[in-house]
Amino acid sequence: MKQLSSKSWIIGAIAAGFMSTLTPSVQAQDIFDNGVIQFSEDTIVEFEFLQSHGSYLAAFGVRNETTGEETILFQEVKPYDAFGTNQPVKTSRGQNDFGTQSDFVGTVAGGTVSNQFSEFLFEANNRYVFFLESVSPTGQTRRRIVSTQNLVQFNGRLNGGRMGNVKGTRLSWEDGGQVEVGNDDDFDDFVIEAGGYLIDWNCPPIQ
Repeated sequence: MKQLSSKSWIIGAIAAGFMSTLTPSVQAQDIFDNGVIQFSEDTIVEFEFLQSHGSYLAAFGVRNETTGEETILFQEVKPYDAFGTNQPVKTSRGQNDFGTQSDFVGTVAGGTVSNQFSEFLFEANNRYVFFLESVSPTGQTRRRIVSTQNLVQFNGRLNGGRMGNVKGTRLSWEDGGQVEVGNDDDFDDFVIEAGGYLIDWNCPPIQ
């Protein structure tokens, strides 16, 4: 079994050895993009929540298209860090505000999401997609989008280590279900990273 970890402490002699020996086969056989997520062998991928932007309450998960099973990996427990504090929120329309405190920012440190990391086992030869669900503060507006709608940008490689400021594959979401009126490219509504470093646990097949 392969594990693709986002934790930087995985880097070391063992991890580096497996990256050098297994990377070519992973690139050739596995798919991780807007079309489909699919692996040739059972694979655990670790995800790290980075930041969200927007006033909606969001949940990110994965759907097994082969079985129909859905799993939530990250769930906002409040819409954004300053929610309920009466603090003013700086807003901006149609801008990518990732890495800033603008536009209803949500973080782990600020209490919007409780878990920074989550793991998921992708079963061999099953087809998966990611989904993002969001609901307005009043509960009147609900939206659900999936990764096949091209409203999420995949940047990087699962086993590529750290390239610039991206570790593994960064998934940056636009949660509108459709691009808003005007020039809107704010793919910062929900931002996570997946994988980063490849290690091999030599696990037996799942029964």
